[in-house]
Amino acid sequence: MSNLWRTVLSALQDLDAPGREKTIARGAAALAVKRTPQATVEDVLEIGLYEFGVVIEERTAKAVLAAHRVTGAAQER
Repeated sequence: MSNLWRTVLSALQDLDAPGREKTIARGAAALAVKRTPQATVEDVLEIGLYEFGVVIEERTAKAVLAAHRVTGAAQER
């Protein structure tokens, strides 16, 4: 299991975890992009809500999705 998924699972269990929303949003973005490279902010929000049971703010989802795409593009080089 990757470090990302360990931190996401930990954040899901600990309501007071520092950076909880951002951590869960990172997991939702990773999952959304894995399912479809053209994933949208709405996809991240839906995964957060329906699969993780967490409401993610739109600005957080947007920032994390953009960062995920930059990181993913850099790793492909």
